[in-house]
Amino acid sequence: MPTDDTTIKTSVRLPKSLHAQLEHAAHAGGLTVNGEMVFRMQHDPRAEHASALIEMINERDAATIDHLRKQVKILWSALDRADGVLGQVAGAMTHVSPESQLAELKREVEYARQLIDTLGIARPDSDQNGR
Repeated sequence: MPTDDTTIKTSVRLPKSLHAQLEHAAHAGGLTVNGEMVFRMQHDPRAEHASALIEMINERDAATIDHLRKQVKILWSALDRADGVLGQVAGAMTHVSPESQLAELKREVEYARQLIDTLGIARPDSDQNGR
C-alpha cells in the first residue's frame, strides 16, 4: 500500500480471468486485490525480468570465459609437450645429411617447432620462457 496520504480512488474494468489471477496472487501474498494491483504497478516486472536476464547472461559469460581459459591452458600444455618431443626428434636428427631421405622430415620438424614458437607470441599467460 502507498505510504503517503494522497491516494485517489478509481475503478478499473478487468477481464474475469485477470481479476481471478489478481485475487489468487493477493491471497497468496497476504494482500487485498487493491494492494496486489498497487504493488504490481509500483514494481515494473519488465525491469525485474530484464535484470534477471542480464544477471543470467553475465553468469553464463563468466562460465564460458572460465571454460575457454581452461581449454586454452590445456591446448598450450599439449603444444608444450609436442614442442618438447619435436625438440628431442630434432636433436636425434642433428646428423641427418641434407641429401638423405630423412632431410624432408627434419625440415618439417624444424618448421613445426618454429610454428609453435611463433604461436607463443600470442600466448595468453605471456610466459613464453616458463613453458
